[in-house]
Amino acid sequence: MEQNNQKAALQVRDLSVTFSLGKKLFGPSSKLHAVNGVSLDVFRGEFLSIVGESGCGKSTFAKVLLGLQKPTSGAIDLNGRPLASYSRLEIARQIQPVFQDPYSSLNPRKSVAANVALPLIVGKGEGSADIRGSVQKALDLVGLSRKHAGAYPNQLSGGQRQRVAIARALITRPGILICDEPTSALDVSVQAQILNLLQNLGRELNITCIFISHDLSVVKHMSKRVAVMYLGRIVELGAAEDVFNRPRHPYTKMLIGSILPADPGKKLSIPTNDGGFPDPTNPPPGCHFSPRCDQAMEVCSKVKPDLLRDEAVEVACHLYSGTSTQRLAS
Repeated sequence: MEQNNQKAALQVRDLSVTFSLGKKLFGPSSKLHAVNGVSLDVFRGEFLSIVGESGCGKSTFAKVLLGLQKPTSGAIDLNGRPLASYSRLEIARQIQPVFQDPYSSLNPRKSVAANVALPLIVGKGEGSADIRGSVQKALDLVGLSRKHAGAYPNQLSGGQRQRVAIARALITRPGILICDEPTSALDVSVQAQILNLLQNLGRELNITCIFISHDLSVVKHMSKRVAVMYLGRIVELGAAEDVFNRPRHPYTKMLIGSILPADPGKKLSIPTNDGGFPDPTNPPPGCHFSPRCDQAMEVCSKVKPDLLRDEAVEVACHLYSGTSTQRLAS
């Protein structure tokens, strides 16, 4: 599948990751389906956000794409070649992460320059003079000056440390950045700076960015497409404008309704039937969201809905699957 004649940088097909949580005193061991049959194309140069509550499988999905977690089943192609055929070093050259906590992701005993240079040193692809030049170019890209090169992480602010982490990710000139909650540990005033930086770098360097977040307000104005995950499955996928302006899935509506309004006098839309996030080791049958959905039908508790196209988006909901003649109100 292509989008606007763009080729997919990543093609994910029916990807699943299952963890065994150990044996119980009586009965078999429990299974956790962290990622459950995810299929997704990520196109070159796009900014794709994956959103959902904590525990929905976003970070596990990111680890599989980075080669840090082996999938239980399914397939991933990177630039048309199976990801499993790449070495760890080859994956690192093409896909780089930006993690949630910039302080814990940097070596506190190494200078900023040494932290940023680490991917090149491990790759052994450049001499020392070339490495110094590459480090300075990477720091320039993220808005850090030469004086920061000799500093240590504990001498920098949270926003500056995240810029260092981004510079380190960019130094090998990867085609794909995977950003796992990269602003959640930062002050609100700094979050916008980092988000704008990532957007600008994506456009300037034509980098594919997969941005993982639980906060839709963070990704609303910066994503080209949005994938909404719930209990390991993608339940809605489409252009950000379509997902935010006319969400189809009741879970997406709930997430958007939970965004704090700019007007402090405006009330939040609180679901009346929300029983809370279910036990992921014992998910409800059929549609996993049905116990929390105020529009659930009988079929929802029996049959798992497929991800099907409805106009501009794809949605996994029986209200759009043709299983029922009932439709959501526009």
